Formats: sequence, C-alpha cells, structure tokens
Amino acid sequence: MTRSLNLLKIENNLIYYTNEDNDYVLSSSARVLINKGIVTFFKKEHRDLIHALDPITKFDIKWYGFLTALYLTSLLVAIPMSPHSVQIFGTWQPAGILIFPLTFLVLDTINATLRYEYAKTTTYFGAGMCALASGLIAATFSIFEITSPYKEVFEPLIHLYLINSLCILLADQANNFTFKKLSMLLYKAPIWIRSILSSTIGQAIYTFVWIGLFFNSSTSVTLLQKIADNYIFKIGYAFAVLPVLYGLVLTYKLLKSKSNNNLPAE
Repeated sequence: MTRSLNLLKIENNLIYYTNEDNDYVLSSSARVLINKGIVTFFKKEHRDLIHALDPITKFDIKWYGFLTALYLTSLLVAIPMSPHSVQIFGTWQPAGILIFPLTFLVLDTINATLRYEYAKTTTYFGAGMCALASGLIAATFSIFEITSPYKEVFEPLIHLYLINSLCILLADQANNFTFKKLSMLLYKAPIWIRSILSSTIGQAIYTFVWIGLFFNSSTSVTLLQKIADNYIFKIGYAFAVLPVLYGLVLTYKLLKSKSNNNLPAE
C-alpha cells in the first residue's frame, strides 16, 4: 500500500512522481492529483506546490459562491422549522427535513467539483453563522425588552442555532473528511458511493447530537425511535437526491469547459 509519494519534477504542466521505494515513475496533471485525493500522499511543501499549479479560477469562485449560498440558505430555512414536527411515511420528522439534507448534498458537490478545503471552509461558515446568530439574538434580548409574539418566535432560536452550530462542526466536517478519505481509497468508484457512505457517517452524528441536545432528555425508547426514524429517512433521502448531485457535477463540468473555451488564446 502506498504510504507516501515523492515529487521528481514538473514539466509541460505534468507532475512526475514516484513512490517512496522508487519502484515506478508516474505523471499526472495537478487537477487529477487533487481531484483523486492523491495529493495528500505528498509532503506539505510538495502539496502546496501542486495546489499552486491548479489555482482557483473566476468560474470556480462563482461556482463556490453559488454552492455556499445554497448551503447557508438551506440552514437558515431548515433550522427554525425543525422544532415543529410533520408526519412523513408514518413517522414524525422535523419540519425542515426536506430542506436540511440538501446541506450534505451541497458539501458533496463542493468536494466532488472543487476540493476538500473549500467544503471545510463552507462548514466553518455554516457553524460560525449559527453561533453568531445565536449570540446576536441573545444580546438583543438582554438589551431590549421584547414581548410576545416576537419573544416566542425568536427566543428559542438562541438555543436552536447554538445546538446546530455544534452539530455542523461535528457532523458536516465528518462528512467532508469521510468523502476526502473515500476519494483516496475509492477514487475509481462512482461519486454516489462516496456520497452515500460519507452521508451515512455525517448524518448519524448530526442525528444523535441534535435530537439528544434538543429534546434534552435521558435515553428512552421514544427518543431512540425518533433517532432511528430520523436517521433512516435522511439516508433514504440521500439516495433520492443522487440525481441532483450528478446533475450539479455535470453542470459544473459543462460550464467549466465552456469557460475554458472562452479564454483568450496565448
């Protein structure tokens, strides 16, 4: 099993490298090494050099901005709706259940089309946004005398956003890290396998932490049933939205190719 790779030279935009035992020499573009996760096998200075050979383009910035906006919007809408329960397929689910899983879809899209570092940054944006929202609402209530009905609407969000900030740091980042590792181990496997496996881990963490903290109760059969129902629904939903994931990845490739074709010739 490959433990580390050594960069030999860079020539004609190709990176020549070998394994630690110098058994073979391979060549590849920086983009391929990054997308397949192979870059992580190089030492830090070589990883930095490889990333420098594949800088983010104007199109990538726009694409990243679009996906990050979609991620943050999904959080802003789904989180305040989550305390209310709705019945789906005979189970009780948070009202934001059809919106929230889209956050994992967006992270998988960022991991698949850009790279892990961008997905990790988006996760930090989401956790920071929730923590900041919680703090600002709490500060507003401590400064001003706010009465009903605004009190009933906004005061619960202090606790709710704070819980979700922790969940995002733990679960969403676990999803990103798992997707990254699977891209290294299963880089020849289709994207859907990496997406489902990473969602399986990330959603498990989110479900246990969120329900455990939100309901703030000791373990019971009812609580375990809620966790199981919520988790099973999320995984089923992850399968259902796989066509959307493939559609986003295909859209990125088509638009990226069009953007590259419009670049002026050197």
